[in-house]
Amino acid sequence: MKSTTKFLLSSSIFLTFALYALSSHAQIKLNGSYVGTKVTYLTDDELPDDNILKYTYIKYTFSNSNQISTTGAYYERGTPYSFVISGNQLIIKSDAGGIMNTMKIMESTEDKLVLISAAPNGSLEDPWAIKYTLYNEQFIQKKLPLSPNDIFSIKGTDTIYKSGQKIYAQFQEPSFQSYIYGQLSRKKKNVKSGQLLSTFIIDANGHPDSLRIIQGINPKFDAEYVKAFNSAKNMWQPAQYNDKPVKVLMNQKLQYLTSEQTLPSYFSSQKANNAYNNQDYELALYYYDQALEARADEVENLYHRGICKKALGNLKGACADWTQIQLLGYKTADELLLKYCK
Repeated sequence: MKSTTKFLLSSSIFLTFALYALSSHAQIKLNGSYVGTKVTYLTDDELPDDNILKYTYIKYTFSNSNQISTTGAYYERGTPYSFVISGNQLIIKSDAGGIMNTMKIMESTEDKLVLISAAPNGSLEDPWAIKYTLYNEQFIQKKLPLSPNDIFSIKGTDTIYKSGQKIYAQFQEPSFQSYIYGQLSRKKKNVKSGQLLSTFIIDANGHPDSLRIIQGINPKFDAEYVKAFNSAKNMWQPAQYNDKPVKVLMNQKLQYLTSEQTLPSYFSSQKANNAYNNQDYELALYYYDQALEARADEVENLYHRGICKKALGNLKGACADWTQIQLLGYKTADELLLKYCK
């Protein structure tokens, strides 16, 4: 009798632990920032080079308040939206509560997250669905050792690092860029055309310092920019290296364009993209040329025009376009440069 009772008690304890483990596994919780390291089809087949998603930087940031932010820039959080997890599905909602996107959570650990985005037919199980393999940002940063090129200056024991994916200060709102544009707009200091370039340091306490305007627009605008910049002095989190706060050099570019610059680029880009999607690379090249003549800094157009040139046998021309993307400070074409332009 005692052995039977002992067996039943042991079985009951085992069943309790098993049920607890299953329920714990079923309750997926997401928190922190995850960076995309690989984008493939659901079958793990590579995306073709003409699909810009293949090399595009993407970061998903989840918070305990069930908010998700998505961005293509390492130094931004991105606009927050609400999300819920139902079973193994990540459901992203608009502010009004409407469903914006539904993704399948294929894998979720402290360091790794695998998400599936629906194929064109809307299926999450279709072989053409897109698979995003992401890793915790802190995990990635620890795997990317800093090099001398990541250092701006050294004075005694005082080191200032360059802002980059490996190490950067974090603005507390979705985007420092959007914040500054908003401040200047409220002061009615928008201009028709011009570009402002600046650098600044975020110290180990998260305070901005040493603002330098490399290229201004005009004295009045530049003065208002300084005021807008200073209004955000308590809105930064310092960069971290080896779990310690450090100084980092940041930069910013404000770009104002006239309708004469933006509209021709927009309409030509639409025509170019339609031809590109139909693999009519000759026609696409014609319209990308038109779009880039109006706006030479459109990264997606440069990327696609490079693909068109390569498809038409002009590899040197393609490499020139992808190099221009790199010079603009984007890493979108780095893999293509390594693959085709050695």
